[in-house]
Amino acid sequence: MYPVLFEIGPLKVYSYGLMMALGILAAIFVARKIAPKIGIDPEKITDMATFAVLGGLLGSYVNFIISYDWSKFTANPLGILRFWEGGLVFLGGLIGGTVFAILYIRRQKWPLWEIADICAIAVPLAYGFGRIGCFLGGCCYGIPCELPWAVTFPGLLSARHPTQLYSMLLGFGLAAFAYFFRKKRRFAGQSFLFYLIFYGLGRGLIEFVRGDNNPFVFGTSFTVAQFTCLLLIIAAAAAYPILRKRNKYTQDTQD
Repeated sequence: MYPVLFEIGPLKVYSYGLMMALGILAAIFVARKIAPKIGIDPEKITDMATFAVLGGLLGSYVNFIISYDWSKFTANPLGILRFWEGGLVFLGGLIGGTVFAILYIRRQKWPLWEIADICAIAVPLAYGFGRIGCFLGGCCYGIPCELPWAVTFPGLLSARHPTQLYSMLLGFGLAAFAYFFRKKRRFAGQSFLFYLIFYGLGRGLIEFVRGDNNPFVFGTSFTVAQFTCLLLIIAAAAAYPILRKRNKYTQDTQD
């Protein structure tokens, strides 16, 4: 593993922080390319992305602190803010980033669900890069296995599922699906709802082979991530018929 890719004097370039930055840049690039198709200035998309990233970082840390590292946080509140070393939870980031993005979108009076469908491409793309950072950093690993692609991570004796790479494939796969599905949408928001459902299913399955002591929801056999994914799937499934009726495209409105 390469948690630190290289050093320039006192400056350390962390693989997790670098891959997260590359993911954000890739997401912004894709969103800027699509934005003009719905009449939105690409520069405004960059502003929205900056706002959403701030919300995502906040949501990620709140989720991480509550679910994984409360004792460490109380012992050293400032030390846990070294996000370039890891310690971000994507589901918390998704929720926090979504809230901040919606606030910006409402202020700009943009079409919310058209923007959401762009995010269905951009967000999983950034997620895929971030999971490469997890792999290089050696965190978020899986349970022991003897599969040909099993990886032995630093500090562990047995080879394990490279669950970071499973998540990477999930993210890139969802981004590709949303990109090619875009012209086949029947209503605004359809791609985003599919993203929530498929991500929830994929992440929920990957959780079964995660081995880094993910906490369980009290009194159940579900991890916090699985329970959150279940809520995402239920919310998306409930919203689907509503948006299908409300946001249905006509021949003139579909791009």
